[in-house]
Amino acid sequence: MKMLFAFAVITVALTVVYGAPADPWNEYKNKHGKKYGSTADEAQRKKNFLAKDAMIAKHNSQKNVTYQLGHNQFSDMTTTELSQYLGAIKPANVTRSLEVMAPLAIMETRQLPTSLDYRTHACLAAVKNQGQCGNGWAYSAIGSLEFAWCKKYGTPVVLSEQQLVDFDTYDYGCNGGWYINAWNYLKNVAGGSIQQSLYSYTAKKNTLKFASSKTRANVGSYGNLPKLNAPNMQAALKTYGPISVAIAVTDSFANYASGVYTDTACGNVVDHAVVVVGYGKLNVIDYWIVRNSWGTGWGQSGYGFIQRGVNLCHIEEHAAFVTAA
Repeated sequence: MKMLFAFAVITVALTVVYGAPADPWNEYKNKHGKKYGSTADEAQRKKNFLAKDAMIAKHNSQKNVTYQLGHNQFSDMTTTELSQYLGAIKPANVTRSLEVMAPLAIMETRQLPTSLDYRTHACLAAVKNQGQCGNGWAYSAIGSLEFAWCKKYGTPVVLSEQQLVDFDTYDYGCNGGWYINAWNYLKNVAGGSIQQSLYSYTAKKNTLKFASSKTRANVGSYGNLPKLNAPNMQAALKTYGPISVAIAVTDSFANYASGVYTDTACGNVVDHAVVVVGYGKLNVIDYWIVRNSWGTGWGQSGYGFIQRGVNLCHIEEHAAFVTAA
């Protein structure tokens, strides 16, 4: 009995000094500010989280993995809910409304730098967060255009994705779209893109109006890059700056934390759009640097490395460039 009592005293003392054993679920809720409408809802969210926690632990414990997974805002969500954070729909005819597309000149790829990284470039706007609105297409289109405008005129600019969500009739707002269609709309219909400060983001389709006279940046030329040609994409990055691409997202991508993403379990259909802002090599693996639109809590402060040269998740099939007028 004396030994049991002494053990209990020691346990209580350790709890006082070091705190109660960590509860991953409560830590996750507190870190991400998660609140739920009912006990049943929280129970389901906890179940989702624990399944994701097991997946993350299993992956990270394997030897020779090239990337690490981690918890973020998606860890308690279902696959269906995750799909609301995507938003790329490839048109049945990818050349639709591309009468203004400029032909891409044959580029010199032999003199490419071994690495290129625009993440700290003055013309690249801060990472944004599309929220629960499937308009990754708009963020990809605007991200590339912001850089192109700054590159031409020397002034950083932050443009409005909301304008595209509300008014681009070639696309479907929060239900998906395509970055080339967005450039076509901005060039031929809207007369340019308005500044974000004048038309802020709401993560839903609105019925508001804006003054077209306030548009700031217009599109010059734009077009598809040759498919499955990584060196040409590298050359385009050097010549134009960041380029838009479409990818097929899988569950592991949602919880990507660091390293070079190499998961081949992607679907056959692209469903999200991001911006490629550079390339490099880690150990022996070539990679693209992608800028996502899920906030800085995803990946490496909003960026990720995706294996280059193998068309992982279809990243080298639908690359496109844009210039400013």
